[in-house]
Amino acid sequence: MNNSMFTKIDTLNIDFKKLLKEDFKVVYIESKQINKENIEENIKNNLALFKIEKKRESIFLKITSIDKLDEVKKEIKSEYEKFLEEFLSYFDRVEDKLDEKNIKSFEIIEKIIKNRAKKLDGIINKFSVEESWGIAKIQEEFYFKIQKNLADLVDSLVPTISTGSKENSAYNGILSSLNTFLSQLGIYTIDIDIDKACNYEFVNPQECDDCETEDINKKDRIKEILSYPYVLNDNQIVVEGRVILWKVVYNG
Repeated sequence: MNNSMFTKIDTLNIDFKKLLKEDFKVVYIESKQINKENIEENIKNNLALFKIEKKRESIFLKITSIDKLDEVKKEIKSEYEKFLEEFLSYFDRVEDKLDEKNIKSFEIIEKIIKNRAKKLDGIINKFSVEESWGIAKIQEEFYFKIQKNLADLVDSLVPTISTGSKENSAYNGILSSLNTFLSQLGIYTIDIDIDKACNYEFVNPQECDDCETEDINKKDRIKEILSYPYVLNDNQIVVEGRVILWKVVYNG
């Protein structure tokens, strides 16, 4: 089969997927075969899906009065409800195209999102303002109450989505909804790059059994990116990034 024939087949596949998605509203799920030749490119592309551009200011900066605080509470609840509804609708559309393993994974994700919804509602409903607090203090205290829930959500979902999306593109739909929800709150990711110096302010290096090198130039440099840092305006950390660093060893 010549290159021209391969090109025609690729074009037909692209047109077919577009037809399913746009005209028939069917989700095309692709299982990816990963081999030694394309593993690095797959990792790079997989990570790129998790990037969130900085599009708006922190939702917590909208709190300029007690009335505005109530509005922000409602907005956060509303955005999370949209996220949950989008996930449930998406799961319903793709469930019959998933195998048993992935269905169980989606069910776990559903449970996580629903549990976090209850906790988030509880935190928001219980939050009260002390008379001595100014606006900056209200913003700060409300953020600290919400931040842990957001961090738990990201820490619970991102590893599962990251692992699943390497084999099945259906997970990308969940990630898209998660990214949209976080972006609506003003949360975005900071770019970090392999072989660049580690910024310990934003990332948490992980243990590694296969990261030794004799190259002294790689000291404190990133060997692998596991997840990006999630931040708000002025680089206020919501969730630290996770990386693996090179470990310089000296022989002789």
